[in-house]
Amino acid sequence: MLFSVTTDKQKARNLARDPRVALTVFDIESPYESVEIRGTVELIEDTASQLPKQLSHRYLGGDPPADPDGTVRLIARVIPEKVHRFSA
Repeated sequence: MLFSVTTDKQKARNLARDPRVALTVFDIESPYESVEIRGTVELIEDTASQLPKQLSHRYLGGDPPADPDGTVRLIARVIPEKVHRFSA
């Protein structure tokens, strides 16, 4: 799992200090099913801001808004250690 964050955000500072994460993904069509992922995050500098472009094209069909000048964007790669599936 990948997501993008900029270095000026508190989330980036928190992940740099403590890379442990827990994510929960819910199925909108089946609200009683979800997946929880626990692990750590590896932060990688995204000098060309490619990940936001890829995600925006995939989910929105176009380019994302441009980042302000001087913005440093990171790719946060989640390395799963435990995965739990919940269903009713």
